[in-house]
Amino acid sequence: MADSYRYRCGECGHRTAWGSESRGAAAIEAHYDRRHPEIVPGGVVEFRRGSSCGGSGCLVVLAVLVVLLVLASWS
Repeated sequence: MADSYRYRCGECGHRTAWGSESRGAAAIEAHYDRRHPEIVPGGVVEFRRGSSCGGSGCLVVLAVLVVLLVLASWS
């Protein structure tokens, strides 16, 4: 996903728009250059999860499918 990253300034809470990782990094560096020139860029990187199957939800679905296949093979 191209718009999965957002950077938040560690000094004032400014947030970049959702975008690519490199675009967000460039935007937060530009923000620090304008607003906090004496401070090394820092803050938090936020990652937006998409609607794709990922994490524990996908594991649950996979586990249910395996159980159904085992039950179907015994019939």
